[in-house]
Amino acid sequence: MEKNLYIDASHPNETKVVLKSGDNIEDYEYEGLKNNLIKNNIYLGKVSRVEPSLQAAFIDFGRDRHGFLSFNDIQSDYYQIPQSDLAKIKEEEEREREELLKEGEKEEQKNINEGNLEINDPVEIKSEPEIELSSSDETTIVDELTDGENINQEVQIPEIKKPTSRFRSKRYKIQEVIKPNQVILIQVLKDERGQKGAALSTFISIAGKYIVLMPNTPKGGGISRKIFNPGERKKIRTILNDISIPKEMGLIVRTAGSNKTKNDIDHDLQTLLTTWNGIKETALNSIAPSLIHQESDIIKRTLRDMYDDDTNSIVIEGNDGYKKAQSFMKLMMPSHVKKIKKYREKVPLFFKENIEEKLNQIYDSEIKLKSGGYLVINPTEALVSIDINSGSSIKQKNVESTALDTNLEAAEEISRQIKIRDLSGLIIIDFIDMLSFGNRRLVERKLKEKCRTDRARIQIGRISTFGLLEMSRQRLRESAVKWKVTLTDESFAMKILKLVEVKAVLTKAKFVELKICEKISDFMKENFIEDLKYFEEKNLIKIDIIADNSLIIPEYIIDLQNKTKKTIETVEHLEKLKNLEEQKKEVKSFENTNKKKPFKKKPFFKKKFFKKPAA
Repeated sequence: MEKNLYIDASHPNETKVVLKSGDNIEDYEYEGLKNNLIKNNIYLGKVSRVEPSLQAAFIDFGRDRHGFLSFNDIQSDYYQIPQSDLAKIKEEEEREREELLKEGEKEEQKNINEGNLEINDPVEIKSEPEIELSSSDETTIVDELTDGENINQEVQIPEIKKPTSRFRSKRYKIQEVIKPNQVILIQVLKDERGQKGAALSTFISIAGKYIVLMPNTPKGGGISRKIFNPGERKKIRTILNDISIPKEMGLIVRTAGSNKTKNDIDHDLQTLLTTWNGIKETALNSIAPSLIHQESDIIKRTLRDMYDDDTNSIVIEGNDGYKKAQSFMKLMMPSHVKKIKKYREKVPLFFKENIEEKLNQIYDSEIKLKSGGYLVINPTEALVSIDINSGSSIKQKNVESTALDTNLEAAEEISRQIKIRDLSGLIIIDFIDMLSFGNRRLVERKLKEKCRTDRARIQIGRISTFGLLEMSRQRLRESAVKWKVTLTDESFAMKILKLVEVKAVLTKAKFVELKICEKISDFMKENFIEDLKYFEEKNLIKIDIIADNSLIIPEYIIDLQNKTKKTIETVEHLEKLKNLEEQKKEVKSFENTNKKKPFKKKPFFKKKFFKKPAA
């Protein structure tokens, strides 16, 4: 099936990227002013304060909120300790590193011999390209970094704990090795969310097309766990032994590098080494805090992570985006520059390719399937529920075959929708009930197979006897659409009526003015007129319902008055949409009010005690 990459970079405030296979959208990325990511950017920061109770430091790296740096994410080169102790720590780290590599090779060989690498139905899918890189991640030897997602599988086979130094952990605490105002080179692991600052690490990782370079984490060579073929793994291991890797560095071969030659991987390595040398030079000539290397450019991420040899062409609308893509492709894969094409027609690219219409489906909770069935997606505060209905799908011979075909089609569509909408956290899927255990297994395998291309970390369970399947998905970015569960019009009218009754009795009000939107006002006057009369006569209260066109359905204003029509209490619920500038002002005012004032030590003697003697 023909696969093309479409990039709309014509809008001044937003860039959208779509990977389209046939008529289906397989992947979608966007970047705008409101969601400008800083993940994987490299900064020169300064330690603002050390927190012994958290065993962490807060780093000023040029943002409004200071970043959080855990003790486990601090490289030993930054320790301000005697050289003799630092040498012992280095020896201990090197010894543990060698042990891990030996154990890793043994475990990999054992898995190859036992055939464990041929994974037909893995329960956990940990995906490609982008990284949650941290030296403190205890699930793998290293995490692979690209921008925005986690590739825990881009590693050696065994899941071994990170090489932490026993000497360091026994002897030192963070307050003893890191000092305030110390300059430090850091990389952002997680973006800022709400009032929470970014998570940082001093272990740098630079992602290329085929490998990930770890210039200050020399943990040896790793191979993607998603490369199942033992022959391919052996070939890659030979390439890693042949190419020249600096002793103090480590690298991981990504899934995209599985069929590549020694020259391809070596070219990628040399490109990343050039980038690292540029980062070091920029850092030496910079004053903290400052940005050293910007990773989070959507066009670079797209060409590096979404594009592969199966992609026929890259069509770009927008002159600046076209030039940027060309220059990056020349650096990364010069032979593939010819696939980049500039879109020159008057009709917008996404409209001509029928992409915009399909992208607008993310605002709908109901998604129709080709067979006649449909999905209902309901994001809630705690989880996302997906219900599958057969609808008008009646082409099969019996109920079981109809359920199986609809569920298989739904599993494929769900794998697309969770990527496009960036649904994350706990996801509960209610499949149509199937009696056959084999059919349930087919649906599970279909879902797992389609989720392999997802770059987020995913865990998928089994379909229970109730037809429910639980899965969890890593959050890569804030979703483009925010959902909120609201009451129906009938329930909202009932809620307002009960609220008026409660407030009127508690405040002993005699007159009540209720302002709501016209739709709910007409509904209450038609359906709750007897309830209103009964309550008025029982409590000797006059309730006046006023239609206010300036209010929408969730909004209301209740004015409770006494006998003289003087307001006792006003109960209101108003929702206002805030623009970007208002949101920024609120964040800044919150930070200013919560900012601690520096402690100034008062002099013991005041100036008035040292008066000059009279002449």
